[in-house]
Amino acid sequence: RLSMWGIVAAVAALSEPRDLPRFAQQSISGRPSTVNCTWKFVEQPLDHFGDSSVVFRQRYCLYDQFWKKGTGKAVKTAPIFFYTGNESPVEVYINNTGLMWEVGERQGALLVFAEHRFEPDSHPDLQSVENCFGYCTTAQALADYAALIARLKIEFGADDNPVIAFGGSYGGMLAGWMRVRYPDVIAGSIAASAPVWGLAKTMQNERLDWSARAISRGVSKAGGASEQCLWNIRAAWPLLDQVALAPNGLKILGEAAKSCTGVPSARQLAQWYQSPWFTMAEGNYPFESTYITYSVGPGKFPLPRWPMQVACRAVDRDFGVKWSGDFDNVTFGLSLGKLAVEVDWQESKGNGAELSEADIRSSGVMDLLGSLTEAVGVWYNVTKDKSCYDVSSAPAAPPAAALVSTGAGECPSCPVCPDCPPCPVSTCEGVNKCSYNQSISLTFAWDGVVCNDELLLYNNAVQGAGRDMFWPPTYRRGVTVEDVVGPHHTQSGCAASHNAQGLFGAPTVTNPWSDWITKFYGGSDLSSVSNIVWSNGLLDPWSGAGVYPDGGGIDGPAVQNISADGSQVALLLDMGGHHLDLFFATDQDPPCAVEARAIEEKMIEQWCLEKHTDSLLV
Repeated sequence: RLSMWGIVAAVAALSEPRDLPRFAQQSISGRPSTVNCTWKFVEQPLDHFGDSSVVFRQRYCLYDQFWKKGTGKAVKTAPIFFYTGNESPVEVYINNTGLMWEVGERQGALLVFAEHRFEPDSHPDLQSVENCFGYCTTAQALADYAALIARLKIEFGADDNPVIAFGGSYGGMLAGWMRVRYPDVIAGSIAASAPVWGLAKTMQNERLDWSARAISRGVSKAGGASEQCLWNIRAAWPLLDQVALAPNGLKILGEAAKSCTGVPSARQLAQWYQSPWFTMAEGNYPFESTYITYSVGPGKFPLPRWPMQVACRAVDRDFGVKWSGDFDNVTFGLSLGKLAVEVDWQESKGNGAELSEADIRSSGVMDLLGSLTEAVGVWYNVTKDKSCYDVSSAPAAPPAAALVSTGAGECPSCPVCPDCPPCPVSTCEGVNKCSYNQSISLTFAWDGVVCNDELLLYNNAVQGAGRDMFWPPTYRRGVTVEDVVGPHHTQSGCAASHNAQGLFGAPTVTNPWSDWITKFYGGSDLSSVSNIVWSNGLLDPWSGAGVYPDGGGIDGPAVQNISADGSQVALLLDMGGHHLDLFFATDQDPPCAVEARAIEEKMIEQWCLEKHTDSLLV
């Protein structure tokens, strides 16, 4: 699962990093899964772009029982479907990427699920290799995949067979980028919920609050909930601030929130209330699922089907809130009982300090906030074992690393890119042997690529600007990308924090504007690229960083052409959570998922047939 750490800690901050449990083979009733895999390892060079002799073993799952069978139009091309593994053990994707299994069966595909480097079973020696951590990059991972495909083509005598890449979230970024960087290897890509335009130089001012808008869609009528739920949540934030000003205000708020240890401040309580909506929105699926809770939560505890709608049931009633003014402009007033407040952007004035505790308790605000507590309990109590909550555990901004000067010596090599600036890992702190002796956590590989590639995503930075359910606004009126990202100069890199763990090779300086990765993968200039489906669910916060054509986006039609020939498209699922289209089809799927998968399969057929025709002409 794709999430943000450091400067963009939006998802993983909701839970402490967990060590990965060792996977058992999992049989899932009625579905193919890891038990169907033939598990193999391939030896990969640690550095595809330099002269290091270090190698590591990369794990992958192979399934060949569909190959050259089936009834689809692409059967005669004998395609290879390749999952570009992302930031979890590959079992997660094998068990959940139903689109590959189902379309693969119809189209007679050879299925390959490759594990990302620096996962628990696919990593180099972390206790003796020089600058080991600096080789955890997107370019090295894609080179692994290209090398594995080349080996498989030799093994299966499939030199001319088309390869279709699949991936979701960070894996979707890799699938799309693989088509960009290796068009001779990949005939086409299904890049689902891939936030490649969340980078500083691909983000646009208009899109800065699109993630917050997607979250809010899930608690509105458009997302299957109700407008009343949306407006009650909006009312809670400024009213909460006023309660804190009343006599015993924080004690009252602690009662409403079912806090185990009290409430430190109104701001911290608001942050606690607001934090889980991002992850619930990601996992807003039409079926029960552990996909998100395993990735960024407490483990394999299922969220209910349509968890945002479930959360809204508690809040979907008339609490007696009265509104005035212009919410879209964030200049509004509201009242509940004797409690009243006026809001002008980030500022609010109300009468909370003038009211008695009895006035507060009789106003109805306790009922509203208690219902909001029940709503966020869909996430916070997904384990079903909590009678109270640790409100003080809301995520805080991470500390900045100390400045480390650029060292000399042999740093990891940069991939060939004549027009690119030096890659970030070229600024490592000289040559040091790794001495990491801890277990590999759930965020290990993702931390590496974010650190080493400056994969800094800003799509969740702005909220409360009048088009979503949050308050107060996180930035000034008329916020720009420059406001969010900051000055155009380098800053302290991530080397210091990783060096302290015995993980050497990371950059000593970083560029928040991500010049390297933007240039290497084409940035927002993808109009000349062909054969990619960039799919996004409009209930998913990551849709705000998706790829769209000029003038397109989340308010546009379901299918939006990006390339002139129509072979690269943006595909929108109006009731889709995080890469819903990649999951196994169910009877509970909304129409948009059925339609999206049909479009994707048709385009896969077309790409395979085009590749087959081209190979016959050579």
